[in-house]
Amino acid sequence: MTDNEILEISFLARLLENHICKESKRYLTLIHRYETAGWLMRSSRKHEWKIRQDAISNLSQRLLFLLPAWEQDFALIQENGLDPKNPLDIEALPALKQGFTAKGMINRRTWAAIGGLGPKRKTISQANAVVTHDWIIRFRANRGLTGCWNDGDVNLWEMSSLWTECIVPQRRWLSFQCFMGKLPKKVITCENLGSYIDLDVSDDTLILFAPGNNIDPAVTLLKTLPLNVMWIHFGDLDPEGIEIAKKIAFESGRAERTYIPSFALEYVERAQKKDVEWKATEHPVLDALARHRVGIFQEVFMLDSRLKEDISAFS
Repeated sequence: MTDNEILEISFLARLLENHICKESKRYLTLIHRYETAGWLMRSSRKHEWKIRQDAISNLSQRLLFLLPAWEQDFALIQENGLDPKNPLDIEALPALKQGFTAKGMINRRTWAAIGGLGPKRKTISQANAVVTHDWIIRFRANRGLTGCWNDGDVNLWEMSSLWTECIVPQRRWLSFQCFMGKLPKKVITCENLGSYIDLDVSDDTLILFAPGNNIDPAVTLLKTLPLNVMWIHFGDLDPEGIEIAKKIAFESGRAERTYIPSFALEYVERAQKKDVEWKATEHPVLDALARHRVGIFQEVFMLDSRLKEDISAFS
Protein backbone atom coordinates (compact mmCIF):
# COMPACT_ATOMS: atom_id res chain seq x y z
CA MET A 1 0.00 0.00 0.00
CA THR A 2 1.17 3.50 -0.78
CA ASP A 3 1.00 6.38 1.69
CA ASN A 4 -1.96 7.86 -0.22
CA GLU A 5 -3.81 4.54 -0.16
CA ILE A 6 -3.22 4.13 3.58
CA LEU A 7 -4.52 7.64 4.19
CA GLU A 8 -7.62 7.01 2.09
CA ILE A 9 -8.36 3.69 3.80
CA SER A 10 -8.24 5.39 7.21
CA PHE A 11 -10.49 8.17 5.86
CA LEU A 12 -13.01 5.66 4.53
CA ALA A 13 -12.96 3.82 7.86
CA ARG A 14 -13.80 7.10 9.58
CA LEU A 15 -16.59 7.98 7.14
CA LEU A 16 -18.27 4.58 7.14
CA GLU A 17 -18.23 4.40 10.93
CA ASN A 18 -19.44 7.93 11.69
CA HIS A 19 -21.03 9.06 8.38
CA ILE A 20 -19.47 12.47 9.06
CA CYS A 21 -15.95 13.93 9.23
CA LYS A 22 -14.36 17.15 10.36
CA GLU A 23 -12.55 19.20 7.77
CA SER A 24 -8.82 18.82 8.34
CA LYS A 25 -5.65 19.55 6.43
CA ARG A 26 -4.77 15.85 6.36
CA TYR A 27 -7.97 14.81 4.57
CA LEU A 28 -8.79 18.00 2.67
CA THR A 29 -7.76 16.68 -0.76
CA LEU A 30 -9.87 13.55 -0.27
CA ILE A 31 -12.84 15.58 0.96
CA HIS A 32 -12.83 17.72 -2.18
CA ARG A 33 -12.38 14.67 -4.42
CA TYR A 34 -15.32 12.92 -2.78
CA GLU A 35 -17.40 16.08 -2.99
CA THR A 36 -16.73 16.25 -6.73
CA ALA A 37 -17.74 12.58 -7.03
CA GLY A 38 -21.01 13.38 -5.28
CA TRP A 39 -20.23 11.25 -2.23
CA LEU A 40 -19.89 14.05 0.38
CA MET A 41 -21.73 17.24 1.16
CA ARG A 42 -21.37 19.93 3.80
CA SER A 43 -23.39 19.40 6.95
CA SER A 44 -25.19 22.14 8.87
CA ARG A 45 -22.18 22.45 11.18
CA LYS A 46 -19.16 24.53 10.33
CA HIS A 47 -16.15 22.60 8.95
CA GLU A 48 -18.09 19.32 8.95
CA TRP A 49 -18.92 17.02 6.03
CA LYS A 50 -21.40 14.16 5.78
CA ILE A 51 -22.01 11.23 3.46
CA ARG A 52 -24.77 11.57 0.91
CA GLN A 53 -27.28 8.83 1.67
CA ASP A 54 -27.04 7.30 -1.80
CA ALA A 55 -23.21 7.24 -1.69
CA ILE A 56 -22.65 4.69 1.10
CA SER A 57 -22.40 1.81 -1.37
CA ASN A 58 -19.89 3.80 -3.48
CA LEU A 59 -17.69 4.38 -0.45
CA SER A 60 -17.90 0.71 0.51
CA GLN A 61 -16.90 -0.31 -3.02
CA ARG A 62 -13.97 2.10 -2.93
CA LEU A 63 -12.75 0.61 0.35
CA LEU A 64 -13.17 -2.89 -1.10
CA PHE A 65 -11.02 -1.87 -4.08
CA LEU A 66 -8.26 -0.46 -1.88
CA LEU A 67 -8.35 -3.24 0.72
CA PRO A 68 -10.17 -6.34 -0.62
CA ALA A 69 -10.23 -8.07 2.79
CA TRP A 70 -10.95 -4.89 4.71
CA GLU A 71 -13.47 -6.42 7.11
CA GLN A 72 -11.04 -9.12 8.24
CA ASP A 73 -8.15 -6.64 8.23
CA PHE A 74 -10.03 -4.12 10.34
CA ALA A 75 -10.99 -6.89 12.76
CA LEU A 76 -7.33 -7.93 13.03
CA ILE A 77 -6.29 -4.34 13.71
CA GLN A 78 -8.93 -3.96 16.42
CA GLU A 79 -8.07 -7.32 18.02
CA ASN A 80 -4.61 -5.88 18.63
CA GLY A 81 -6.02 -2.81 20.33
CA LEU A 82 -5.41 -0.58 17.31
CA ASP A 83 -7.74 1.64 15.29
CA PRO A 84 -8.32 1.42 11.50
CA LYS A 85 -9.18 5.14 11.50
CA ASN A 86 -5.53 5.83 12.32
CA PRO A 87 -3.19 5.67 9.27
CA LEU A 88 -0.30 4.54 11.48
CA ASP A 89 -2.33 1.55 12.60
CA ILE A 90 -3.21 0.67 8.99
CA GLU A 91 0.54 0.62 8.37
CA ALA A 92 0.87 -2.09 11.02
CA LEU A 93 -1.14 -4.56 8.92
CA PRO A 94 1.85 -6.28 7.24
CA ALA A 95 3.40 -7.10 10.62
CA LEU A 96 0.07 -8.17 12.11
CA LYS A 97 -0.68 -10.45 9.16
CA GLN A 98 2.71 -12.11 9.51
CA GLY A 99 1.93 -12.79 13.13
CA PHE A 100 4.74 -10.58 14.44
CA THR A 101 3.93 -9.21 17.87
CA ALA A 102 6.27 -7.44 20.21
CA LYS A 103 6.12 -7.67 23.97
CA GLY A 104 7.80 -5.43 26.50
CA MET A 105 9.63 -2.78 24.47
CA ILE A 106 10.70 -2.46 20.86
CA ASN A 107 12.52 0.33 19.05
CA ARG A 108 10.33 2.25 16.61
CA ARG A 109 12.74 1.63 13.71
CA THR A 110 12.82 -2.10 14.40
CA TRP A 111 9.02 -2.28 14.47
CA ALA A 112 8.64 -0.14 11.33
CA ALA A 113 11.12 -2.32 9.44
CA ILE A 114 9.35 -5.52 10.52
CA GLY A 115 6.13 -4.03 9.19
CA GLY A 116 7.76 -3.62 5.79
CA LEU A 117 7.95 0.17 6.03
CA GLY A 118 11.68 0.65 6.39
CA PRO A 119 13.46 1.75 9.59
CA LYS A 120 13.24 5.49 8.87
CA ARG A 121 9.46 5.66 8.79
CA LYS A 122 7.48 7.17 11.65
CA THR A 123 6.52 5.04 14.62
CA ILE A 124 3.56 2.71 14.14
CA SER A 125 1.37 1.58 17.00
CA GLN A 126 1.84 -1.76 18.74
CA ALA A 127 -0.71 -2.77 21.31
CA ASN A 128 1.34 -5.33 23.24
CA ALA A 129 4.57 -3.38 23.54
CA VAL A 130 5.95 0.06 24.27
CA VAL A 131 7.42 1.44 21.04
CA THR A 132 10.50 3.43 22.05
CA HIS A 133 12.66 6.09 20.40
CA ASP A 134 15.51 5.12 22.74
CA TRP A 135 16.65 8.63 23.45
CA ILE A 136 18.93 9.40 26.39
CA ILE A 137 18.43 12.06 29.07
CA ARG A 138 21.72 13.74 29.92
CA PHE A 139 21.94 16.00 32.95
CA ARG A 140 24.26 17.18 35.70
CA ALA A 141 22.42 16.82 38.98
CA ASN A 142 22.32 19.32 41.82
CA ARG A 143 23.64 18.42 45.28
CA GLY A 144 21.29 16.19 47.25
CA LEU A 145 19.16 15.00 44.32
CA THR A 146 18.02 11.37 44.36
CA GLY A 147 16.11 9.52 41.67
CA CYS A 148 13.56 6.87 42.60
CA TRP A 149 12.93 3.90 40.33
CA ASN A 150 10.62 0.97 40.94
CA ASP A 151 13.63 -1.19 41.84
CA GLY A 152 15.47 1.27 44.07
CA ASP A 153 16.94 4.75 44.51
CA VAL A 154 19.98 6.33 42.85
CA ASN A 155 22.08 9.16 44.28
CA LEU A 156 22.18 11.35 41.18
CA TRP A 157 24.49 13.98 42.70
CA GLU A 158 27.02 11.28 43.46
CA MET A 159 26.70 9.87 39.93
CA SER A 160 27.30 13.31 38.44
CA SER A 161 30.29 13.87 40.69
CA LEU A 162 31.87 10.55 39.72
CA TRP A 163 30.89 10.35 36.05
CA THR A 164 30.60 14.07 35.11
CA GLU A 165 26.90 13.60 34.31
CA CYS A 166 23.89 11.32 34.66
CA ILE A 167 22.89 9.38 31.57
CA VAL A 168 19.44 7.76 31.66
CA PRO A 169 18.21 5.79 28.61
CA GLN A 170 14.52 6.01 27.78
CA ARG A 171 13.90 2.35 28.68
CA ARG A 172 15.30 2.97 32.14
CA TRP A 173 13.40 6.24 32.46
CA LEU A 174 10.09 4.46 31.80
CA SER A 175 10.33 2.92 35.28
CA PHE A 176 11.24 6.25 36.90
CA GLN A 177 8.91 7.24 39.75
CA CYS A 178 10.02 10.61 41.13
CA PHE A 179 12.85 12.81 42.35
CA MET A 180 13.53 12.90 46.08
CA GLY A 181 16.04 14.46 48.40
CA LYS A 182 16.81 18.06 47.54
CA LEU A 183 15.19 19.36 44.37
CA PRO A 184 17.16 21.87 42.29
CA LYS A 185 16.64 25.55 42.93
CA LYS A 186 17.14 26.19 39.25
CA VAL A 187 17.21 24.09 36.05
CA ILE A 188 19.20 25.28 33.05
CA THR A 189 18.68 23.69 29.65
CA CYS A 190 21.84 23.98 27.59
CA GLU A 191 21.82 23.94 23.78
CA ASN A 192 25.41 22.93 23.06
CA LEU A 193 27.35 19.93 24.32
CA GLY A 194 30.55 21.78 25.21
CA SER A 195 28.68 24.40 27.23
CA TYR A 196 26.55 21.75 28.92
CA ILE A 197 29.67 19.96 30.14
CA ASP A 198 31.80 23.04 30.94
CA LEU A 199 29.22 25.39 32.48
CA ASP A 200 30.18 26.23 36.07
CA VAL A 201 27.13 26.74 38.29
CA SER A 202 26.29 26.64 41.98
CA ASP A 203 25.58 23.19 43.37
CA ASP A 204 21.85 23.88 43.80
CA THR A 205 21.45 24.00 40.00
CA LEU A 206 20.66 21.15 37.61
CA ILE A 207 21.98 21.43 34.05
CA LEU A 208 20.07 19.60 31.33
CA PHE A 209 21.33 18.93 27.81
CA ALA A 210 18.78 20.08 25.20
CA PRO A 211 20.21 20.21 21.67
CA GLY A 212 17.95 21.98 19.22
CA ASN A 213 17.08 18.93 17.15
CA ASN A 214 16.34 16.70 20.13
CA ILE A 215 14.61 18.43 23.03
CA ASP A 216 12.21 15.57 23.91
CA PRO A 217 14.46 14.02 26.59
CA ALA A 218 14.97 17.36 28.33
CA VAL A 219 11.26 18.17 28.19
CA THR A 220 10.48 14.74 29.65
CA LEU A 221 12.63 15.45 32.71
CA LEU A 222 11.34 19.02 33.08
CA LYS A 223 7.77 17.75 33.25
CA THR A 224 8.60 15.70 36.36
CA LEU A 225 9.63 18.81 38.31
CA PRO A 226 7.13 21.16 39.96
CA LEU A 227 6.54 24.48 38.24
CA ASN A 228 7.99 26.37 41.22
CA VAL A 229 11.43 25.00 40.28
CA MET A 230 12.82 27.80 38.13
CA TRP A 231 13.74 26.90 34.56
CA ILE A 232 15.84 28.98 32.17
CA HIS A 233 17.28 28.18 28.76
CA PHE A 234 20.85 29.08 27.87
CA GLY A 235 21.79 28.68 24.21
CA ASP A 236 23.33 30.47 21.27
CA LEU A 237 22.23 34.08 20.95
CA ASP A 238 20.74 33.70 17.50
CA PRO A 239 17.20 33.13 16.17
CA GLU A 240 17.60 29.35 16.36
CA GLY A 241 18.67 29.51 20.01
CA ILE A 242 15.71 31.72 20.89
CA GLU A 243 13.39 29.33 19.05
CA ILE A 244 14.69 26.35 21.05
CA ALA A 245 13.74 28.16 24.26
CA LYS A 246 10.24 28.77 22.89
CA LYS A 247 9.85 25.10 21.95
CA ILE A 248 10.98 23.86 25.35
CA ALA A 249 8.64 26.31 27.09
CA PHE A 250 5.69 25.21 24.95
CA GLU A 251 6.35 21.49 25.27
CA SER A 252 6.96 21.61 29.02
CA GLY A 253 4.07 23.96 29.82
CA ARG A 254 6.31 26.63 31.30
CA ALA A 255 6.77 30.35 30.72
CA GLU A 256 9.60 31.11 28.31
CA ARG A 257 12.78 32.18 30.13
CA THR A 258 15.85 32.77 28.00
CA TYR A 259 19.10 33.55 29.79
CA ILE A 260 21.15 36.31 28.19
CA PRO A 261 24.28 37.25 30.17
CA SER A 262 24.06 40.76 31.58
CA PHE A 263 27.45 41.51 30.04
CA ALA A 264 26.64 40.06 26.61
CA LEU A 265 26.77 43.47 24.88
CA GLU A 266 30.55 43.36 25.32
CA TYR A 267 30.64 40.35 22.99
CA VAL A 268 28.61 41.80 20.10
CA GLU A 269 31.56 43.28 18.21
CA ARG A 270 33.45 40.00 18.28
CA ALA A 271 30.45 37.80 17.46
CA GLN A 272 31.52 34.91 15.24
CA LYS A 273 28.23 34.03 13.53
CA LYS A 274 27.72 36.32 10.53
CA ASP A 275 24.85 37.25 8.18
CA VAL A 276 22.16 36.35 10.70
CA GLU A 277 18.58 37.31 9.87
CA TRP A 278 16.75 38.48 13.01
CA LYS A 279 13.11 39.28 13.58
CA ALA A 280 12.19 42.44 15.47
CA THR A 281 13.18 42.32 19.14
CA GLU A 282 13.16 44.80 22.02
CA HIS A 283 15.92 43.20 24.12
CA PRO A 284 19.00 45.49 23.98
CA VAL A 285 21.45 42.65 23.35
CA LEU A 286 19.32 40.96 20.71
CA ASP A 287 18.60 44.35 19.14
CA ALA A 288 22.33 45.04 18.86
CA LEU A 289 22.90 41.62 17.33
CA ALA A 290 20.08 42.23 14.86
CA ARG A 291 21.54 45.60 13.80
CA HIS A 292 24.93 43.99 13.18
CA ARG A 293 23.32 40.87 11.65
CA VAL A 294 25.39 38.59 13.86
CA GLY A 295 24.91 35.90 16.50
CA ILE A 296 26.94 34.83 19.52
CA PHE A 297 27.86 31.20 20.10
CA GLN A 298 27.07 30.12 23.64
CA GLU A 299 30.51 28.61 24.20
CA VAL A 300 32.33 31.96 24.17
CA PHE A 301 30.89 32.83 27.59
CA MET A 302 32.17 29.72 29.36
CA LEU A 303 35.43 31.18 30.72
CA ASP A 304 34.07 34.60 31.62
CA SER A 305 34.63 34.94 35.38
CA ARG A 306 31.29 36.75 35.78
CA LEU A 307 29.15 33.96 34.34
CA LYS A 308 28.55 31.82 37.43
CA GLU A 309 27.45 34.72 39.61
CA ASP A 310 25.38 36.18 36.77
CA ILE A 311 23.44 32.93 36.35
CA SER A 312 22.87 32.68 40.10
CA ALA A 313 21.46 36.20 40.15
CA PHE A 314 19.16 35.62 37.17
CA SER A 315 15.52 35.39 38.20
